[in-house]
Amino acid sequence: MVVKAKLEKMRWGRAIVAAVAVLAIAGCSTLPGQGTSKAMITMTDEVANNENVTRNFALVPVTPAVIGKIGAPMKAGFAGSLSSRSTSSAGTKIRVGDRLTVRIWESSPEGLFSTVEQKSSAIPVIVSNDGNINIPYVGNLPVAGLTVDQVRTDVADGLRGKAVDPEVSVILEKGGAQSVTVVGDSRAPGRFDIPASGLRLLDAVAMAGGATQPTHDMEVSLVRGSSVARARLDEVVSTGNANVWLQPRDTVQLLHSPRSFSAFGAVKKPSQYPFNTENVTLAEAISKVGGLDDKTADDSGVFLFRFENRDRVKSTGVTLPDLTYSKGVPTIYWVDLNSPEAIFMTQAFNLRDKDVLFVANAPSTDLAKFVAIVAATLAIAS
Repeated sequence: MVVKAKLEKMRWGRAIVAAVAVLAIAGCSTLPGQGTSKAMITMTDEVANNENVTRNFALVPVTPAVIGKIGAPMKAGFAGSLSSRSTSSAGTKIRVGDRLTVRIWESSPEGLFSTVEQKSSAIPVIVSNDGNINIPYVGNLPVAGLTVDQVRTDVADGLRGKAVDPEVSVILEKGGAQSVTVVGDSRAPGRFDIPASGLRLLDAVAMAGGATQPTHDMEVSLVRGSSVARARLDEVVSTGNANVWLQPRDTVQLLHSPRSFSAFGAVKKPSQYPFNTENVTLAEAISKVGGLDDKTADDSGVFLFRFENRDRVKSTGVTLPDLTYSKGVPTIYWVDLNSPEAIFMTQAFNLRDKDVLFVANAPSTDLAKFVAIVAATLAIAS
């Protein structure tokens, strides 16, 4: 009787384990894994038209049409955020702290500024905190905000009737407020004067000795007053309108900031990978991680996660999610590698800094895990 009772108890135990296992596989989430499943990602697309469903991300199946809209790298640059107007030539505005040399010629050796030996006098002045300069026989002149030509005219007007046929020239000297500062990861950071012809961003970087690292690993920030604009240095080099004209007192910061992407799921070598080049395509990224895992990967479930520009997502024609972040729209690009043309599309799809590559497990992998769990549980129960 005792043996029969134990056998009956074991049969009931196995039945309970089997029932629990059925419930487990129905839920799927109880099985161990390396991330979300393909079904959990793509089911959102299937219920997208249901008004009662809240979409937390945009799901974009990658097609040739989509590649044509979002495949190329997005250039940031400075042109849209800070003025690229040149400060060259006579348009330069005088600022507090600027150094000027005012030279006055007179036609008579008996003038105020001329002698028998020399018919002119050079007067060095610095623009004071109240924006004025002081010229003998003229007094204080407000010059802040004026151009060099306007200052010359004001000095000449102030000498009229006092000097003998005066001719005036005004030179903006180096070492004043007409300068920019380059800091960070450059070979020779410092303060540099803006020449009369003006100064562009890359010129300032060159004056500072250039970047200490390759351009594709450098980020450049341009600080102008309360405004800050950022871009990759290689983008500034390759995009003409990103090489903006600098303004007096701009600060340029170079920062070594290598780009990288992360890969996990059913890949052979999940990890974080540096770009090490100017551009990395999705095909190159898959190669870097050793390819898909032959035993576990679902080649129809290759996904790229990123925060995307809203207009770029909208251009693909998919439904925008209700939830957005300060970094952009949470977006998942879906690639089915079962299609031969998908290989070509992955070569035309460029990664961006901090992208996440995820490869889902094949359904058979989850089944194999389930069978292993059930077998182990039954072995313990027996």
